[in-house]
Amino acid sequence: MALAISEAYKGATRVSPNPLVGCVVLDSTGCFLAAGHHEFYGGPHAEVNAVKNLSSAELKGAHVIVTLEPCAHEGKTPSCAKMLATLPIKKVTFGLIDPNPLVAGQGAEILRQVGIEADVYQGSDLKLDQEMRIKLEEVCEAFLWNFRHKKVFVALKMASSLDGQVALKSGESQWITGSESREYVHYLRASYDGLLVGKGTIDFDNPSLNIRHPHIEKKNKVIVIDGEGELLQKYSDLKVAAAHTSENVFWCVAEELKEDILKKAKHLTDGPQLVFVKTKMGGDLDLEDLLAQLYKQGFRSILVEGGALTASSFVQSKLVNRLYMFQAPIIMGAGGSRSWTETMRIDEMKDKIFVQHPTYKTFGNDFMITGRIE
Repeated sequence: MALAISEAYKGATRVSPNPLVGCVVLDSTGCFLAAGHHEFYGGPHAEVNAVKNLSSAELKGAHVIVTLEPCAHEGKTPSCAKMLATLPIKKVTFGLIDPNPLVAGQGAEILRQVGIEADVYQGSDLKLDQEMRIKLEEVCEAFLWNFRHKKVFVALKMASSLDGQVALKSGESQWITGSESREYVHYLRASYDGLLVGKGTIDFDNPSLNIRHPHIEKKNKVIVIDGEGELLQKYSDLKVAAAHTSENVFWCVAEELKEDILKKAKHLTDGPQLVFVKTKMGGDLDLEDLLAQLYKQGFRSILVEGGALTASSFVQSKLVNRLYMFQAPIIMGAGGSRSWTETMRIDEMKDKIFVQHPTYKTFGNDFMITGRIE
């Protein structure tokens, strides 16, 4: 199952809004035969890719291990459960039951009806079982969140010094981390439906916000929070306008200023998509409504890569599902720098925010921690 999970992540940049799924096939003696994953949205599922080059003789008595219950329904692709039911396999073990209550368990039942054993994964001991269940949830966490809550899954990426600073007071932040970390960030950009930043990032850095990874070719979507539409006047001169087609840039502005903002955008021949968002007391955009509007636009996951204010606003609003925190072995000093939690305040230790099930990676001299925030 661990190998199937690892296989599933190979489709991370291409399968949305479908879940990441991996599959491993063992022969009748328990030896490895093949592995496959869901490679791209609309393409063959993991089970199909895993068995496609195997003969009936190889599959006789085989054990198929897959991260998610084989689908029972027909969609863009045929039912994987029905496909497996035609093969001379002995057993199918799946990590998670299909989250759709209308079809949950039906894939397994299709297999059982033809005499194939079909069971949910169970670890050899309690500790292993718990660890694997966490990993199984994580591998398709955005899909599960979308299905269970009908909301956008939000990941937050930040890069800081050892003392938690993300930029100088002037706004300068390039570069805190090294090239290895930055390359991984471009992989993360490709793994989410959209990349979100605040207007401060656009105004100070004038970034392209595209994907520049040596092994990934993908056009991404960009979301910019600019409540009053101040930057629309110079949109055509921004790098983000040059790097992306207009249908891939979403400019989030205040609904109450719709008439004025439409006038500002009128002169643009190839302007961004305008997303009108409700505001809170004080005039800030309501981030919950912003995410609801993005969900309507087809976004199922976003990576927030904005500055200190944008990051802390999402965390304080309890809208972040996953954190990617990169730390470089440098000290910037709080006196002349900005912290990514600068607008947050916790009065008692019992209210501290926990990063759940953290994992760690190193990139060159940098360190990254990632985990869920509940």
